[in-house]
Amino acid sequence: MKRIATGCALLLAFGGAQAADGLSLGVGVDYSSGDYGTSTTTDIFSVPFTAKYADGPWTWKASLPWMRVSGNANVVPGLGDVVNTNPHGRGRGKGGAAATAADTGTASGIGDLRLSGTYSFDTGTPLGIDVTANAKIATADEDKGLGTGANDYGVALDLYRAFGRATAFGGAGYTVLGKSDYIDVNSVANANVGASWKLDRGDSVGAMYEWRQAAATGATDRSELTGFYAMGVGSGGKLQAYATAGLSDGSPAWGGGVNYTYAF
Repeated sequence: MKRIATGCALLLAFGGAQAADGLSLGVGVDYSSGDYGTSTTTDIFSVPFTAKYADGPWTWKASLPWMRVSGNANVVPGLGDVVNTNPHGRGRGKGGAAATAADTGTASGIGDLRLSGTYSFDTGTPLGIDVTANAKIATADEDKGLGTGANDYGVALDLYRAFGRATAFGGAGYTVLGKSDYIDVNSVANANVGASWKLDRGDSVGAMYEWRQAAATGATDRSELTGFYAMGVGSGGKLQAYATAGLSDGSPAWGGGVNYTYAF
């Protein structure tokens, strides 16, 4: 599933991170494929459902995906390559001693619930500043390898500034990963930088680079480049498409997706 930073970039493509007041609902499709530094390929397909409510400087968001993961049991969505000793993990059947081999299999189900609250500061200048607190609630089945079974908590700072039709943006964050019964992970930092350009008809196109620290000791940091296109659909709809190329062994080789949101 695409990380929060991509959604922020797509929102910035429409001219600012602070959304219009009110409720908006969305649905998307995301697919990625790669070996994440392992010896086998893992494919991740997700259908995220989102709800967002904006009120003045505050924006609240919730996202819950349905997922299908096929591949290495040591590759966990959102984390990449880890050491997963869960004996019931993807491709390991039921019972038995904890496995350490890179077993493979396919599993599907509800992913983790992600919640966030963002405050947009009015700086009195063209520079915009957003501060976000976020949480991942462990609703994914750890026995299927869809999550870690632990809650995570993080903070992020995003900056953005318009220069005519162009908008430059960047941000950084830190996530405290919860203690899992089967997966030993470290807290991670992440950063992104990018720009978007508003076209004559109101659509926007842009690109973003994102780096994320590896969650497991000995794994490779994630490094990815994403291009995106955003357009308005009707009076309240927005359609956003993106494609991602992995630049490191810790990232998927490629990915892409599309999402639609409607503001009420």
